[in-house]
Amino acid sequence: MAQTPGFNLGEIMKQAQALQQSFEANKQKLKQETATATVGGGMVTATVDGEKQLKEIKISPEVLEDGDISTIEDLVVSAVNAANAEIDKKINANMAAFAGNALGGLGGAGLGDMANMLGDLLGNPKK
Repeated sequence: MAQTPGFNLGEIMKQAQALQQSFEANKQKLKQETATATVGGGMVTATVDGEKQLKEIKISPEVLEDGDISTIEDLVVSAVNAANAEIDKKINANMAAFAGNALGGLGGAGLGDMANMLGDLLGNPKK
């Protein structure tokens, strides 16, 4: 079977393997990321990790003074949701950059503009 000029299947397979390893390493790195959000003018602060696990919650003593449980509950929910939104932004930005960089590297395997188009589709920032 003749190969298309500029299309090297062996090179593509090597790059795919390297990409998989790089992707797994990036995933592990993202698990270590954290995001913190503060709501209610500093009354409640929540920190989540890259797996969206709540790592820390801080409640200002002033919130407890009036004893309004529903306000405390609302602030906690709001802080956790805001922290999760922040970690989502970090993860999405990281993955878009990762995908753009990874797919851009496939151009050397003979895929040319297809890699650039996929990178743009996945949110690769313009250089």
